[in-house]
Amino acid sequence: MRELAPVFQHRRMRLALAVVALAIVAAAAWWLPRTGKRANAFLATPQLALESLPAAPLYFNGPARPWLLLLRPDLLLPEDRDVRSERSRAFAQAVLDPKLFRQLDRRSRFETVLFVGDPSQFHTLLDHLASTKDFTLSYVDHTSLVFKRSSAEPWSLEKFAGVRSRLGGMSSRERAQVLALTAAKLIAARRETDAKTLLDEAFALDANCADAWTALASYRLTRGDGNGAIEASDRALKIEPQHLGALAMKTHVLYATKHFSEAFALSERLIARLPEDPNALFKHAQIAHEAHAYKTEITALEKLIALAESEQRSTTGYRLYLAQAYTAAGDGQRALENFQRVLADPELPEDQRKFASESIERIKSRTGL
Repeated sequence: MRELAPVFQHRRMRLALAVVALAIVAAAAWWLPRTGKRANAFLATPQLALESLPAAPLYFNGPARPWLLLLRPDLLLPEDRDVRSERSRAFAQAVLDPKLFRQLDRRSRFETVLFVGDPSQFHTLLDHLASTKDFTLSYVDHTSLVFKRSSAEPWSLEKFAGVRSRLGGMSSRERAQVLALTAAKLIAARRETDAKTLLDEAFALDANCADAWTALASYRLTRGDGNGAIEASDRALKIEPQHLGALAMKTHVLYATKHFSEAFALSERLIARLPEDPNALFKHAQIAHEAHAYKTEITALEKLIALAESEQRSTTGYRLYLAQAYTAAGDGQRALENFQRVLADPELPEDQRKFASESIERIKSRTGL
C-alpha cells in the first residue's frame, strides 16, 4: 500500500491542540552546574524568582511545582500539591494548549504566571502570552520567567540588578552561564535586543562559554541567519562535545533550515540521551517524518502516546500525527484506526475534524478498506 504515501507529503497537518513543534533552545533544565557548591545552589535553584512572587492566584508549569512545595508552599492550593489532581493535569497540559489556559484563567483569574526550566517545554503558551499581551514580563533570570497582569511594571535590564548582585562570588565562567541562560529565556520571550546585551556581557566574561554560544545560535536563528546559527552551535559543541543544549540547538537549526537528513542523525544522538523526554521525542518524530524515516517516527509517537496515557493526558494530537505517519508508511489499516480515534474526541477543532474525515475517505477510496 505504498501508494498511500504521496497523499500527505504536502498536507501534513500542524496541530495547535495538544502537540506543537517545539523549538529546542538552550536548556537550563538540561544543564547541570559542574563546579562549586555555592554556585551550584544558585545556578540550579529558582530561589530569586520565587521570592519575587506575590501571594496571588498563580499559574505555574510542571517543573515549578517541586520548587514551590519546597520554597513557597503558601502559594499552592490543596489541589496544586497533588500532581494527579484534575487541576494539576490541566496545568500541565495548558503549556501546550492556550485555549485550556484561558479556561483555567477564567476560573481562577491568575495574577501571576511562573515558568521554570527549559523554554521549549512551555514555548506554545509563552508565545500566546507574548501575542495577546494581557500578561507582562515582570521578572527573568537563568532559571525562570514570571509574567503578571498587564498593569504590572514591565521587566527591563535595570531590573536585572537583583540577579547581578548575587554573582559577585562566582567565577567568570559561572557568571557568563547565568547571563547566557537568562538571554536564552529572553529570546524565547521575544526580547532579543535585551538578550543580545546580556550575551555580549557573557562573551566579555568568557569567550569559551558553551551556553553563550548556544544562546547565540538561538538569537541568530530568530534573525534569519541559519548559517550563523549552525556556526555558533558548532562552536558550542567544540567547547563541550556533550553539551545537550548545543546538540539540541544544532538539531533544531538543521531542521529549520531543511537539512533533514543531518538533523535526523543528530536527533538520533539526542534521543539516545533523552529517551523519555517528551519534547525530544516529539521533535525526533517530526524530524524523522521529514527524513522519510517513518518507522522511527511511528515508534517515537507511540511512545509519546503511552507516556501521555500514563499521565492521563490527551493523546489526540499525537494520534493525528501517528495516523499521518502510518499513511506515509503505506499502512492504510492503522492509519484509518488512528484517524477514527481522533474523530472520537469531542473537543477536536473543526479544521482538524475535517482533515481527519477527508483523510479517511481518501484512504478508503484508494485502498478499498
